[in-house]
Amino acid sequence: MKVSWMKTALAAAVLCSVGAAQAALITFDGLADSPNAPFMPLAGHGDEFYQSGMWIDPWSTKAGRQLGDLVGAVVDGTDLASTCAFVVCPSNNATKFYTALNDSQLYLGNLSGKTFRMDQFDASFVAADGDVVPPLALVLRVDGYNGINLVAQQDFFVPGPKNGAYNFSHYNFSAAFAGTNIDQVVFYGYACNAAASCSRLTDKAQFAIDNIQTVPEPASYLLVGLAVAAAGYARRRRAV
Repeated sequence: MKVSWMKTALAAAVLCSVGAAQAALITFDGLADSPNAPFMPLAGHGDEFYQSGMWIDPWSTKAGRQLGDLVGAVVDGTDLASTCAFVVCPSNNATKFYTALNDSQLYLGNLSGKTFRMDQFDASFVAADGDVVPPLALVLRVDGYNGINLVAQQDFFVPGPKNGAYNFSHYNFSAAFAGTNIDQVVFYGYACNAAASCSRLTDKAQFAIDNIQTVPEPASYLLVGLAVAAAGYARRRRAV
């Protein structure tokens, strides 16, 4: 059967686009040196580093903050004694992971500028050394933005120690959040006390995070296919 060049081009474009529309997994392993994060594995306010096509920005919320103020670190789970100092990190992860310290936030977005959706991640509480931590240690909040608009928000409840140790737990986004296209997301915490009152005013809203999985907006490959089918070139506008 004869197949027109138009149909062949359409099929190729759709297949290529589907292949490109793979989930991005941020593991914090094997991070390339970045001139925008000169002191890695220590992370300062205003630094930026990259993995899996995403930019990652640690951010301080303190009044009077200065660029480079320590807000986090990439920890080696196989060597907690050397890479997790003055805090208590989770012990059930033998890879590298990021720790957000002193009420700091963690932003991420797509280097292409295109929108994406959130899927899942792993997280744990990070305690100040010597603190007594309640069963509910942290409310980890995730905000999703499109432009300047907050379009999705979800709280995740992070437990305290079990048998004296902190451990990563796995979290999935709700269908509502996971179904929303965003162009940047921010993770931040509220540390909880024994009365289950949770606050960001104590420098103890600290968390470890790993295996953040995002997916590209699902309509992107359809747009490419339609453009080819129409024998025209239409570049999709980037999200602002």
